[in-house]
Amino acid sequence: MIKKMELYDYSMIMSEVKLTLWDDLPDFAIYSDQMLKIVTDEISFMQNGDEKLLTKSMVNNYVKWGMMPKPVKKKYERQHIAYVIVITILKQVLPISKIKDGIQLQIALQGNEKTAYDSFCEAFEESMRTVFLPILDQSSPYTLAEREISAEKLAISSITTALCCKLLTEKIIETKIESI
Repeated sequence: MIKKMELYDYSMIMSEVKLTLWDDLPDFAIYSDQMLKIVTDEISFMQNGDEKLLTKSMVNNYVKWGMMPKPVKKKYERQHIAYVIVITILKQVLPISKIKDGIQLQIALQGNEKTAYDSFCEAFEESMRTVFLPILDQSSPYTLAEREISAEKLAISSITTALCCKLLTEKIIETKIESI
């Protein structure tokens, strides 16, 4: 039997996740260690065990593969932080080879990096609420709400919902296995 209280508590936390919007990210150059700390804190809700979600080597590879702009004199700025947050979240459900294309598509659809990033944050938070809030309603069966999604946000809404469903599935499996 699933430990309902553990799943309930987890769902409460996940339904309240907020990503830092573009204008609230640091507006000054920082070193890689500082960026790693900011991003790791930002995505801590996804941390499961000792697995590292982000390392310096990963960031260096993202730059090398052209997934994000190069740092300026070994310093990272707001746009770099946004890219690393999005890449780190998306790599949980998409192959790296598709993430670069997806980011470029969203920037083209949204007009610029700031709008694309903020739209990603909005879609992600909406997906978290859509997937995790029904768990909190213990009196009824789990029901995913119907959503109206504009064409330019269909890709980010689909992928963020997929990630949320993955996180929920992993938690259900984890809590069920531990309770045997």
